[in-house]
Amino acid sequence: MEFRILGPLEARVGDSVLPLGGAKQRAVLLLRSSEVVPVDRLIDEVWGQSPPPSAAHSLEAYVSRLRQLFNGHGPSLIRRGAGYCLELGAVALDAHKFAELTDDVQRAAADGHPERASGLAAEALALWRGPALADVVLGSSARAEAERLEELRLRTLEQRFDAELALGHHQELVGELQILVGQNPYRERFVGQLMLALYRSGRHAGALDVYERTRAALDGDLGLQPSAELQQLSGQMVRQEPRLGPPVTSTRPAIRKRAADRAPRRVPGMALVGALALITIVFTAGSSAPYAAATAPAVRAALAAEPAPSRVALVLPSAPEASWDDPRVANTFNAFLSSSRSWGFETDILVADENDPTAAVLQRVARRIDTGDFDLVLVLGDGAAARSLEPLVRKLEQTRFVFVDASLSALALTGVPNASSVRFAEEQSSDLAGYLSGLVGPRGGGPKRRADTVSVVAGAPTASLRRMTRWFTRGVRRALPGVVVRVDYVTSLDRTRCERVANRQIDAGSDVIFAIAGQCGSGALAVARTRGVWAIGEDQVGVPVGPHILATTYKDWERAVSEVLNELGLEVLRPGDVVLGVEDNYAVGLDRVNYLVSGGVWSKVVDRCSQLRAAAEASDS
Repeated sequence: MEFRILGPLEARVGDSVLPLGGAKQRAVLLLRSSEVVPVDRLIDEVWGQSPPPSAAHSLEAYVSRLRQLFNGHGPSLIRRGAGYCLELGAVALDAHKFAELTDDVQRAAADGHPERASGLAAEALALWRGPALADVVLGSSARAEAERLEELRLRTLEQRFDAELALGHHQELVGELQILVGQNPYRERFVGQLMLALYRSGRHAGALDVYERTRAALDGDLGLQPSAELQQLSGQMVRQEPRLGPPVTSTRPAIRKRAADRAPRRVPGMALVGALALITIVFTAGSSAPYAAATAPAVRAALAAEPAPSRVALVLPSAPEASWDDPRVANTFNAFLSSSRSWGFETDILVADENDPTAAVLQRVARRIDTGDFDLVLVLGDGAAARSLEPLVRKLEQTRFVFVDASLSALALTGVPNASSVRFAEEQSSDLAGYLSGLVGPRGGGPKRRADTVSVVAGAPTASLRRMTRWFTRGVRRALPGVVVRVDYVTSLDRTRCERVANRQIDAGSDVIFAIAGQCGSGALAVARTRGVWAIGEDQVGVPVGPHILATTYKDWERAVSEVLNELGLEVLRPGDVVLGVEDNYAVGLDRVNYLVSGGVWSKVVDRCSQLRAAAEASDS
């Protein structure tokens, strides 16, 4: 038997997951192994400071059910004196394995073996399936343990990045580090690693921009200055000191060169495996980052059976250097390069400047694809570049085209056998954002216990934005029936326009602003901060850090792109539309919760996430 706490709480026997019951019954299991916990303290852990009169009786019922569930599997709940004790026996615990691996990482790093340290760190981080004990309402001691494990996870990430930088893998790290710095803006080791990765990638101005953003955040939010180490690193970059250059040698896997007598291309046709939960809602008061998913050895072993497709192209709507203005481009770019190198694919990056008033750039991209003999063309978005490729998709029947953040129906490619799309289920994250908005009280307190008016600042009224608005409204009213929901669509997407709309909404009594108007939405977020109301924004347009940001809707571009390339390598990529929605493992960051939002609210949001997932699974079946 195995207990898993690095994510939702699970008890597994072989391939079976035992039903542990509801949140309070699951919380009973948060006992330290072999430690007797008094009943009064256990009640406090499960129910908090205001337990019901029946708490002791309910606790006995929970213990009885768990004893029956564990009968014959190893662990036992024993009554000793005035308390209970959990004896694990020979039961495995994923947190113990994680701790052992992190010790091995430290030893490998200290011994000067970065490749071994990187591999061990990836193995340790792959044990995480989400925030520790993500689906359990935590009492004080359990919360302290979850925070300890999260801190250890972040330190292990730092050690992996140090090892990868020592191996010369700086370009592959940029996207992941950008996300982590955005979610942990005061964690200076991440900041320094991102600066070094950018600097070694030739993006010197970007590295110094990261430093300036961090310095401003520390000064404005905390009244502090960057550490001496970070200031020193910034100065070395200004002077371009040689010591900051990449290592002399690199063990990075070489991109396989295209052979002249290459075997005929094969078009994968099996079903897509394991659609992961790739649209999430990440709460910026926390620091949960995308959880590492290293390529399994079995995946690499599959390459030995038969030569895999080896030539892939990525079509971007703008250059990846615009990373701070459009993180989706930079994150997609970095994930594409990293996964392609893992498989040994030969890569080509094509930038279709969609702001170019002429069609010349799009024509050059189309010609390159037409003559490039690609196995896979990955296209980001459903803009002008994606639409212009429709005739080419039909012509190049032996080339796979996958459109990320798009649908085949919108591109007039429904039913075309070599076309696939991966769409994020934004309606689900909008529902979660709305549900949270209906649960919280006005920012800063006040006479109202709940928000009675919430607002949406949206862009042009496309089908996608109308769908997101409907689901946001549905989520709000599920939490708070009768709430007033104001919706304003902004067709002229300039920042000042969104500022005026948000001001008007707040004047009408709005307590929460949900900004889904692209870059224009940053104006609405700024107004929310000034006016003292909650704001929810989109991660892909760079939501600022601040106490007014209640939540951020988040798309995991890196995981989406990596899954497409992994499935291409394994030849299990199907044609058609794939919709990626919320899943409990990745849906809600519960560590370092904003002190203004109670634990009970977060528990309800987790429950709502489970309901959305169950409804989606029922619809699929």
